[in-house]
Amino acid sequence: MNSMQNEICIYRGSHQIGGCATEISTGNHRIVIDFGANLPDNEDVMTDEELAETVFDGRPCEAVLFTHYHGDHIGLYKKIPQDIPLYIGAVAKEILEILTERLDYLPDGLGKGLPRIQGMNCYTPAHKMMFGDIRITPFFVDHSALDSYLFLIETGGKKILFTGDFREHGIAGKHDILERMVQEYIGEVDILITEGTMLSRIDEARENSIQTEDDLKKCARKLFRTNKESVILVSSTNFDSIMEFYHALPWGMGFVCDAYQAKLILAAMEGKGKYYRKYQPELIHGKPRMLCIVGDMEGLGAKQNCCRADFSILKNKGFTMLVRENKPVFKAIMKKYMTDPLVIYSKWAGYLKEKHANPKIHEFIGSHRMKILHTSGHAYVKTLEKLIRLTNPTTIIPMHTECADAFGEIPAFAPYRDRIKVLQDKEGYVF
Repeated sequence: MNSMQNEICIYRGSHQIGGCATEISTGNHRIVIDFGANLPDNEDVMTDEELAETVFDGRPCEAVLFTHYHGDHIGLYKKIPQDIPLYIGAVAKEILEILTERLDYLPDGLGKGLPRIQGMNCYTPAHKMMFGDIRITPFFVDHSALDSYLFLIETGGKKILFTGDFREHGIAGKHDILERMVQEYIGEVDILITEGTMLSRIDEARENSIQTEDDLKKCARKLFRTNKESVILVSSTNFDSIMEFYHALPWGMGFVCDAYQAKLILAAMEGKGKYYRKYQPELIHGKPRMLCIVGDMEGLGAKQNCCRADFSILKNKGFTMLVRENKPVFKAIMKKYMTDPLVIYSKWAGYLKEKHANPKIHEFIGSHRMKILHTSGHAYVKTLEKLIRLTNPTTIIPMHTECADAFGEIPAFAPYRDRIKVLQDKEGYVF
């Protein structure tokens, strides 16, 4: 690449979901957005090691900015040279600290990550940051990772909008917030770099009766009423769904999890409760619903609205329990205390079948009754089309998608076909 030009380079992620790393460079400065670990099925691309060596090859770099905390966007943070500042949202940083404290006990050969996470800088929504001649403004956006952001990048007289992962059918996406934010703060842009995760899952999304997190809550409420014992197989950091389950549970029934899940939930409530009612505690007779903890309490107690799970009481009342497929304690509790639990599966359906099938999930579900209640963390076609229409970009660069080459074939995007620029990994785009 010619270092004296303004360039965009997607080092990895131009034709795949996850494992992303994108560079914006000018003649004098450069920043990197996201530095994600490769997902298991992404083959025939740069390895994580090659990516780190290619991006951080000794050239100066002003900063690495993370859109959110999912591993396919932040997973390689330990490979970033220590002298390069890292940036993330404040609540996302708190969540990462809780996650990393656990992960540091696992032998990954890369050393402890917590000091690096604790040293991250936090950006503030709608507050501009300057990195040399590159100005970046982060804007809070709805996604299945709490505290996710898109970036407005201004340099060389051009406006670039980098979406990261986003949607508008979760808790933070209501009331046309995306449209109002774009109209008020962003306006038209020259270049739109957009995710397109759902473009390879259009049929799957169309057939799913759970289109929004609201839909999930309504269905969960019905299931809880007709099933006295249930377990929820959900990512511990998919807080929108967790909060919908939490609020959908009828009065009198218990909400069970372990201390790790409780700490994450409490951090999410603390960070977002002042903005969203659904992130506030469910009040029962004026008191917050207790989180019933299995295993070690890890210092949690009544002050945090937590108590030890007493299954002799819970069995009479009925309860639901957040579970993780790789933790034997949950399976042991199901065996000992539950008669015929319903498994509510709230992860991507792809993990249940074909090439993405997760054997641990299959093993966990076993012969139990199962109901899938899950909505995507990513934008549907109609949301992508809305963003294109609102920002009216001269150039559209798809990424974080398996359908970059077919982007223009989707009927909703037909009017913009001549604006689409499909990049290959490591290909520089001069603007």
